Amino acid sequence: MQNLFETKTRYPSFEEILKEYSEEANNYQPKEGNVFGFWMQTLADIQFLDLELSGMTKDYKIDAINHKVYFNNDYENIRKRIAHLDIVDSKPTLYSNIIDLFGDTNAYAFHNLYPYKGKFYPRIVRTIINSFNLKNGDLILDPYNGCGTTTHEAALMCIDSIGIDINPIGNIIAELKNELLFLKEKDFELNINDLITIFNYLENKKRTHKNEIMFKLFLMLYFDTKDAFTRTTRYNKKGERSLFIEKFNYIKDCYIKIKQFLKEWDIDYKKATVKEGNVLDLKSSGIDDESIDAIITSPPYYFSLDYVGKDKIAYDYLNEIGFFNHNMQDVKNEYLGMKVGTDIPGKRLLEKKVITYFRDLEKSIQEMVRVLKPNGKIAVVIGDSTLNGKKLPTTQRTYEFCLKYGLKHIRTVFNPLLGVRNRAIRGESILLFNGYMHNKSEQL
Repeated sequence: MQNLFETKTRYPSFEEILKEYSEEANNYQPKEGNVFGFWMQTLADIQFLDLELSGMTKDYKIDAINHKVYFNNDYENIRKRIAHLDIVDSKPTLYSNIIDLFGDTNAYAFHNLYPYKGKFYPRIVRTIINSFNLKNGDLILDPYNGCGTTTHEAALMCIDSIGIDINPIGNIIAELKNELLFLKEKDFELNINDLITIFNYLENKKRTHKNEIMFKLFLMLYFDTKDAFTRTTRYNKKGERSLFIEKFNYIKDCYIKIKQFLKEWDIDYKKATVKEGNVLDLKSSGIDDESIDAIITSPPYYFSLDYVGKDKIAYDYLNEIGFFNHNMQDVKNEYLGMKVGTDIPGKRLLEKKVITYFRDLEKSIQEMVRVLKPNGKIAVVIGDSTLNGKKLPTTQRTYEFCLKYGLKHIRTVFNPLLGVRNRAIRGESILLFNGYMHNKSEQL
């Protein structure tokens, strides 16, 4: 009787299977013309591609079945900017080059420098910049800049930008994304003993570098390492020092890759301006009336995400060493809806916060319109938070506020957030607006 596990059949090895399917995929992917990127997964991606092309070329046709796009001009400009095509004019695009270099459609350059709640995708920022046809000489503002996704992506596209946020940790991250590229290679030439010494200095709350940027970088890597051990036991065998070294080597690798990328594509990286400030009073941050060409932003979901609480380790440490003086609760109170007015009687605290949130949101839209140039453009990435099992109509209210203050609606694209079932935000809408419908003085 034959043994159940005996067989004369030779099954292919893992390497053989991988080689065969890679060749098959390679043959399947078109190599000529203008071809979709492999990251195109949803109907929203097709809409984003259409959105990009509408701002970059007049005549085009999208063939969704065959993953191709047809247009007759602007090949080189589109090839260097577009986020949703893998190949243009039978040549790889700049975007496909950078994601191949980093192995990720969104965690390229320094976008993955430090974990930050609620940040939006750099690919969406690039798409919006293209749809608005923004270029060198234009000025972009993100008044909810967070950890600097908008400003970093604008810099990679050679466009000036200003990022404003009330969160001091987010501002440090945004500043690092700006400044790390301008360090010298020798700054990253540190061996294991050097890095262990630096970690020990930080453990004892001693300064590691005279260079402010290197000091801030090691502080953030230290906080990220410490936070990782509070959230999971998966790194216990590795140990804090080893994880700290691993995180530094990741940033060093990003530095080498992005320098290589900028040189190969002859990119004049435009360093952004990062400021601590409040969207409800942009004048205090030095943003003049009608000075901004475009605003690309995403208001916080403070009812769904605690943007400040995750960084308690950082706040405690930086206050103790005198690096800054920020009380966490004071920072939280500056977020939309957190400063509840006394003019909302007869309501529970949570209801008052919702009312205050929408009041603040409206005021922030009004401030954005004030600083926008005539015929400037605004993109707001927004989703509906779920509170006590009920959705807040944040998207609809944002749309209404924009119309109220004279903006003309261009288009809305809904982008589902895939992969996690228990998200408080299941998807986001990208609301696009243009200029003033009426005289500004009549609206404000």
